[in-house]
Amino acid sequence: MTDQERPVTDDDLHAYVDGVLDAGRRPAVERHLAQHPEAAARVAGWQAVGASLREATAWKAREPVPARLDIARLLEARRARRWQPARVAASILIALAVGAGSGWVARGPHMPTGVAAVAMEAASVHRMFASADGSAAPYDAGAKAELASWLSRELGHPATPPDLSRAGYRLVSGRLVATDLGPACMYLYEGPHGLRITLFMRPMEKRNMNAPMRPMHGAETVGYVWARNGLGFGLVTSEPMETLRGLANEIRDQMSAQI
Repeated sequence: MTDQERPVTDDDLHAYVDGVLDAGRRPAVERHLAQHPEAAARVAGWQAVGASLREATAWKAREPVPARLDIARLLEARRARRWQPARVAASILIALAVGAGSGWVARGPHMPTGVAAVAMEAASVHRMFASADGSAAPYDAGAKAELASWLSRELGHPATPPDLSRAGYRLVSGRLVATDLGPACMYLYEGPHGLRITLFMRPMEKRNMNAPMRPMHGAETVGYVWARNGLGFGLVTSEPMETLRGLANEIRDQMSAQI
C-alpha cells in the first residue's frame, strides 16, 4: 500500500500541524482535510492551541538569556559533569517550546479562503475562548477604550467593540489572536442565562473584500459571516439563537459606521 492509499490517521494530522509531515504524504492529508470538514476543524483547533501558547509565552522569548544559560558555559559544564535529571527537564522544556511553533491555520491548496476562512477561524476562536474565564484575557471590559485602541492599531482597521447592551449582552473581554494571514481580534459577550457569543474580526486577504452576510453552521457552532471594506466578521455561538441574526445586523450597522 502506497502513502497515497494509506488511511489518514491522527498521527498524520499532528505531523501536518507541526510541519514535520513527509512531503510525499502531504497531498493525501490535504485531500483528506478537503473532503472531511470535521477533520479540518479539529486541525484548526489544534493550531489555535499552538497560537494561544505562543501568545501566552511570547514575553519570555523577549527576555535576555541568563548568564547561567550561556552556550559556552553550558558546554564546559557538560564536559565536566555527567548528564543529570535537571538537564533532561531543560531539554524537554526546549522541545515543548519548539513544538509549539507551528502556525494556527496552515492552509493547503484546498483549504477555505475569503469569508469561508473567516467562518472557520471564528468558530475555532469561539471554541477556544468562549468557555474560559473572561478575566484571563489580556484586557477586560473595564478598559474598553484602551482595548479598542490597541486592537484597532494591531488590525489596521477601526475595531471598537459594538454596544449590544440594548439586546442584553455585555462585553466580557477581548484579545488579539494569530492567524496565518496576520493579526485578528475577538470580542466576547455574555447575555441572558450566561449565553456567550464571539465576534471575530480580521482583515481580508484581497478576496471577498465586501461580502453579504450569510449563515455559517459547524459541528459545534452556528453564526453569521460577512465582510465590509476589507474587514471580515464572524459572529458565533454554541447554541442556535432566534435573535442571532438581529444581533449580527446590529453589529454590521455599528461597525459599518466605523469603517
